[in-house]
Amino acid sequence: MITSIGIFDVVEGVYEGELKVDHRESTQRINHFDEKIETYVMKNETSPSGYTNFRIINDEVYNQTVRVKGETVDQVIRKEVHEAYFKNNPTDNVGHLITLCRKDDSEKVRLKFEELYDLKFQRHQFDILNIIREATDVRSAKFDVSIETVSGVTMRGTGVHNTQYYASMISSGELKAVIVSFDMPEQSVTFRISVDGSILLYNQLSDYQVLDLVRDLLNISMA
Repeated sequence: MITSIGIFDVVEGVYEGELKVDHRESTQRINHFDEKIETYVMKNETSPSGYTNFRIINDEVYNQTVRVKGETVDQVIRKEVHEAYFKNNPTDNVGHLITLCRKDDSEKVRLKFEELYDLKFQRHQFDILNIIREATDVRSAKFDVSIETVSGVTMRGTGVHNTQYYASMISSGELKAVIVSFDMPEQSVTFRISVDGSILLYNQLSDYQVLDLVRDLLNISMA
């Protein structure tokens, strides 16, 4: 099971006190009917590291042609559930908002937090070279390059960061993402990490273990 992780830093605004739960609804014309569109933000437990779990339940409208009871309609409403963790006013340089959902959905969560709590976020920019130095293995490296008609190059294998070709690509291209193996106290994990704060984790970890992994990566990246 692959877990998609998004990491955002607060860049504007300070929310005083505890983040509140929220329920909002609106009416939208869908398939010639007035439909109620609802959003719930539910607050749950706080992790030992100080992150509070939030569950965002949202009605999302999609343009899709389907048949319902013999009638063709052009829009459908899907109820989506997304998980996120937020740490208010952190003092240890850890990313403020961590989402456990696909990259597109993590942007929806970010926008919802900005709307509800008057905060502004941006994706954390990782220094991947620092993470490579702490990794036990580098299995893939993706570069943006400008070499004649080539715009992207991906290296795959074992220990690709120790090859001459990698050294050549570092000098001529921009490193965008790597797949690394990394030792945690409980186990070794493998994940793909991008400079834009996106992680694909290939191991199954509990949410709290994911938060610990993110903490370690942020500390390494900012060292």
